[in-house]
Amino acid sequence: MSETREAHLKQLGEPYVKLTAEDGGTLLVLVRGGRVHDMTVPGGLAGTSFWTNPPALVAGGWNTGGDRTWVSPEIEYFTDSAGNYEIPPQLDPGHWTLIASSGSEAVVRTTCELARRSSPAAPIRLDLEKRFATLPNPLLMNTSLAARDWAGIRYVGYEVSTSLELEPAAQDGSPEGVPSGYCSLWSIMQVPSGGVALVPTRGHVKPLTMFAQREPSDIATTASGVRIPCGGSYSYKLSFDAIASTGRYGYIRELGATESSLMVRQFRVNPAGVYPDYPPDRPDYMGSCMQIYNDGGHMGGFAELEYQSPALAIGNPGRTTDESQVFHFTGPTEKIREIAAILLGMDDVSQDLVS
Repeated sequence: MSETREAHLKQLGEPYVKLTAEDGGTLLVLVRGGRVHDMTVPGGLAGTSFWTNPPALVAGGWNTGGDRTWVSPEIEYFTDSAGNYEIPPQLDPGHWTLIASSGSEAVVRTTCELARRSSPAAPIRLDLEKRFATLPNPLLMNTSLAARDWAGIRYVGYEVSTSLELEPAAQDGSPEGVPSGYCSLWSIMQVPSGGVALVPTRGHVKPLTMFAQREPSDIATTASGVRIPCGGSYSYKLSFDAIASTGRYGYIRELGATESSLMVRQFRVNPAGVYPDYPPDRPDYMGSCMQIYNDGGHMGGFAELEYQSPALAIGNPGRTTDESQVFHFTGPTEKIREIAAILLGMDDVSQDLVS
């Protein structure tokens, strides 16, 4: 096995782009699957940010890790009427191509046709384009924080802008000729298990269970947010609606006795938007704008931090653009906790790390 993730991509002949920020942090954008494969803080080691799965890269599978984009509702596009789950290969890994790149920016694109598996329907055509660009440290951009001591903190971040053009692929006058329903951009970050997902909320909010092998009993809910330890041997997905979401979430994880990492994602939320991802018993639910998924070790031992964009109706041509920012910090644990409190606005972050 190669010593670094970049060396492994080279060894496999996988096309990728390495983006370098002004302060020396790096991103690896993997063309296959159109995703960020890894990001590394200046002077840091690969593997402190995303969960990745080298065997899936070798086998050509979808579950390679990193930060990817799918579409939802999941239950309609990934599950058939008999309950069988399958990742559409035309979506992931798909047929992405590199459109443009520079030292700090890369653009990838794909086109595919996709139909709902849950019921007979004509397909829709999706044109997806993603632009990745490095971002400066928000703590250093904000002069109100200039007096803080950030010695020992290392940082790398990026912005991703995703555009979706959608149109019905068949309109032949048959009952299945004009599809109905919704399609939403679904952004998913895979992170190593053993950390705690931090979800700021507007008030005391209990998440909705999308599915669960067992209901998690160790989450903590306060008036400012929800803490969800990720690990164990059972899987589940918890959802937060657009009314309660602040448009940010985080993941804090110990890297050693004195060091920790923090990942924060910011995204746009429209409380009046349609968010069509729903649990099996709630097909009328239209509010799920973000989720936390715990793998429980079944597919490699990771957690997923996910969010949705407001959906497009699929009966007519449409276009939408989604933007989000990712901020990744490593450093002394106490300072990482302080940054988590600043960026997420949650009280008592001192209890957020688990062994």
